[in-house]
Amino acid sequence: MNIDFLRLRDDPHGEFCLYCHAEAVTWRIADGRKCCACAACGREAQRAIVVDPCVSWWTDADGEYWHESAGVFVRDRRARFLFFQRTAFPYSLTVPAGHVERGEDPECAAARELWEEVGIRAAKGSLRLVTDEELRGDVCRRGSDAHRWHAYLLEVDESREAGGGGEVTVQEEGEAPVWLTLDQARSRRTTFAVEHIIGQWAERLLADGGPRTSRRSW
Repeated sequence: MNIDFLRLRDDPHGEFCLYCHAEAVTWRIADGRKCCACAACGREAQRAIVVDPCVSWWTDADGEYWHESAGVFVRDRRARFLFFQRTAFPYSLTVPAGHVERGEDPECAAARELWEEVGIRAAKGSLRLVTDEELRGDVCRRGSDAHRWHAYLLEVDESREAGGGGEVTVQEEGEAPVWLTLDQARSRRTTFAVEHIIGQWAERLLADGGPRTSRRSW
């Protein structure tokens, strides 16, 4: 997404229509999914161009709008991972993840998103870095098509299903949490980043991290 149209503004921050670039976007829930409409041009969209001063973002030499994201692949003893269905664009299966705040350490951001999205607290030092890379084509609700992704792994002793420590609670942009093996996840529609990371780094996601101490705090 190119946001050169904001160069002439004194303050580039705001929520802008994907089509006419007017700062006239309103959000609503339709059929259980979050979407938006523009009061200026009347068009509806699944996302908008949201430029938030609290989020780590930048533009490259071509005007491409970049975000920084962090997420956690939560793995249980049966080599299953925690996923949930997004109710905000992109409407696909994902792992706990979100945008890194400006000045925030990516690992701290990953732990924060893990707690905010599914109610799992990661003990200090329990997150293992899987990959840190730039992904073009990774689209988000806030209008970016390119993200620098920090992906982490958290090993847990229980899957937190019925009979395994309680239910996972997903926040407002998600629903239907499920534990899947990587093979099962490959057969589902997942977000661009999740699909890429599983495809490229499955061995790291399944690697044994050695003896465990306390790796969870629920």
